[in-house]
Amino acid sequence: MNQSEKILEIKDLCVEFKTVEGTVKAINHLNYTLHKGEKLGIVGESGSGKSVSSLGIMQLIPNPPGEIVGGEILYKGQDLVKKSEKDMQKIRGNEISMIFQEPMTSLNPIIKCGRQIAESLRLHRGMNKKEAMEEAIRMMQAVGIANPEVRAHEYPHQMSGGMRQRVMIAMALACQPQILIADEPTTALDVTIQAQILDLIRGLNEQMNTSVLFITHDLGVVSELCDTVIVMYTGRIVEKAPVRELFSDPKHPYTVGLMSAIPRITKDRPPLETIEGVVPNPTERISGCSFWPRCPHATEQCKQGEPPVVQLSEERQVRCWLYADAAEKKEG
Repeated sequence: MNQSEKILEIKDLCVEFKTVEGTVKAINHLNYTLHKGEKLGIVGESGSGKSVSSLGIMQLIPNPPGEIVGGEILYKGQDLVKKSEKDMQKIRGNEISMIFQEPMTSLNPIIKCGRQIAESLRLHRGMNKKEAMEEAIRMMQAVGIANPEVRAHEYPHQMSGGMRQRVMIAMALACQPQILIADEPTTALDVTIQAQILDLIRGLNEQMNTSVLFITHDLGVVSELCDTVIVMYTGRIVEKAPVRELFSDPKHPYTVGLMSAIPRITKDRPPLETIEGVVPNPTERISGCSFWPRCPHATEQCKQGEPPVVQLSEERQVRCWLYADAAEKKEG
């Protein structure tokens, strides 16, 4: 992994949705960097802004009701927010690809699977029909689909969930993208298929040096696949760390809560812990830190002021008053 080469930079990104109940701040001043060849995990509960941030990169946020209201998404130094739809069509599926959460709604039900993969090759690579279909069959074989020559002529409903997900991955990787965004790609799959899909993504990252942005609520999957982890809550990053450091020493109370909720396979299993309360209503405006209503360490300071981002080391940061106060004392 070439840490010096930045391929994607999210700078101060803000995304809002207009609803009948009011404005929802889905992404609130988001900042992070993805390096060439890096596997970056984004975790958090439903409603934390994980998927919206990925749709923002692809410029697929439905407008209305959604809109990018501030910030930049720099891909190789170019701001995708300012790109026209025509320019984005050249980038999507070619340089930046996405595996969506539910393949049954992402694949066209009336077009055969092989043809759906071949279409992107014809569009972006200028292949003719025959070349594109041959390459589509080769890609289906590469992602572990048995009898790809036969399967290429089947419709999505004729395949199992795991096979459909592999077709989605073959489609996403057909043009050898620079960045692969995987949004909960293993959620509906059993653990055996899940492990195979993760191996597939890991192998492609190693062979093609593809940068991977892996979005999930499953910390177990993150520990298996990722180099770096970002933990999100209510549209903000609350903690960022290398994967081993995050698992051995989580800092933010929310991260600690997520870790405690992971089931452990041991002889004397402790009861599962939960994080008190629920993710706040998106239209609800909470003063101070948005996590304080659920935090066991909340103080008056947490209720009054938004905590700053504290840089604990070159690769670690946390947004919490516990560490801001400790850092001030250390400097003082």
